[in-house]
Amino acid sequence: MKVLVFCAHADDEVIAIGGTLRKLADTGAEIRLVIFSEGAEGYTTLEERERIVATRDRETRQVCDILGIREYRNLHLLDWDLHVNNATYHAVVGQIRQFQPDLIFTHSRADYNDHQAIHDVVVEGWFHAAQACAMTEGPVWPMAPLYEFEVLQALAAPTLIVDITDTYAAKVQAMECYGSQHAMVGGVFQLMEGRALERGYMIGVRYGEALQQTTYRPLPIQDVRRLAGAPGESRAC
Repeated sequence: MKVLVFCAHADDEVIAIGGTLRKLADTGAEIRLVIFSEGAEGYTTLEERERIVATRDRETRQVCDILGIREYRNLHLLDWDLHVNNATYHAVVGQIRQFQPDLIFTHSRADYNDHQAIHDVVVEGWFHAAQACAMTEGPVWPMAPLYEFEVLQALAAPTLIVDITDTYAAKVQAMECYGSQHAMVGGVFQLMEGRALERGYMIGVRYGEALQQTTYRPLPIQDVRRLAGAPGESRAC
């Protein structure tokens, strides 16, 4: 299985689906993480300003090792300046067509502007990567299941909850690597545990992570048996 993850900032992937990514990696999945912002505004003292981008890049690579993410790409855009435009549109289409994922994750639209922008451009790019357009980015790639995750704001009506009881410790360990952001995102460990406990409670396990499958565009079904999953086929999460 090939898994493509689009995030606005480094640490979003851990807060949202760190446990799920570790579980996918444990099944042998090949995971690529694409971060849009280089994180230049993620400093809390002026002394950190000149080195924060390098610091965050190093932290993300450590996180990738912990979560089993094989590939990490940063698009080197700016915080508070992420938009749906020609450049980001082509970036999403290109990543999808080049990597050819079986499964895609990105932000829900519940969070603030940077997260909303990445949600919008990924959903649009996901749809158009399967259409005969922007052909400079490679051949079309069929729409893989696209799941939205929660970072700061909770999903109102998740369609799936992944049991991460056995990988929650890896999620915490990964977030510990983002030491430069602990003061920036105050109470992040409390947020992660509280939400994981709540989501786990919803399905009768210790810890969980919530996902919502996008309904932006319908997936075609010719064989109605696919509605329940093909015989012997396991769900992606």
